[in-house]
Amino acid sequence: MSEDKLLAHMLPQKSRHLTGAWTSIASNWGDGRNYFHWITDNLTRLFVRESLPESARVLLPISTSPYIRETLEILGIAELCESPRETNLCVERFYFCSPVAMSGVWNPLGFDWLRKSFSPCFGAVGSGPAVFLTRRGSNRIPAFLETIEALFRKAGFKILDCGKLTVREQISAVSAAPAIAGIHGAAMTNILWASPTTPVLEVFEPSYLNACYEQIAFQGGLRYAATCEIGSALEASVGRWLRNYV
Repeated sequence: MSEDKLLAHMLPQKSRHLTGAWTSIASNWGDGRNYFHWITDNLTRLFVRESLPESARVLLPISTSPYIRETLEILGIAELCESPRETNLCVERFYFCSPVAMSGVWNPLGFDWLRKSFSPCFGAVGSGPAVFLTRRGSNRIPAFLETIEALFRKAGFKILDCGKLTVREQISAVSAAPAIAGIHGAAMTNILWASPTTPVLEVFEPSYLNACYEQIAFQGGLRYAATCEIGSALEASVGRWLRNYV
């Protein structure tokens, strides 16, 4: 019932009054269940907040995902944010911070703002190992995951399960990597932190293709390639990429 918009208007809860200036970066996709949407859909709205006529506190979705708190700490605004459980809020002064683009579609303003805002976490370019961003414990995990990990491990890549790393650890590792490969998924959001001309390979399941990370790579000047092969064709495709780009 609480998510039924019609009933919410017919049977409103008692109002909670918030004094002062507020904005919100809550969205349907960026509720803490997906790292990509949180970074690209929600956080980029804080770029608009910097142009408001006064400092506004920030309303957030309710979430227990630790990366939400950590990203806000990096940005220095964690103490200005709140996730109210009430659904009927009466705000003294509310400023709407619009999304900088449609979900899954890139905007150079958001890209530049994110890189500038998180740059204190960057590692020295080329100072770390090449990395393979794996995908575990979620949907769209390819059946050939262990095989592809073994290929990259043999080539000297460090296998990173980003779900087990802090945001700072992810940013540091990827920004310092001389080459990046990974399974399509939220961990690939981290190519945001790669330096220009870094080679990137995205590995897809043959049944699912999505260009969201290709757009980020294009904006960042990365040398992007993708493959959706399986079996021996996948091994051959990875081998060609390693020979040509790494």
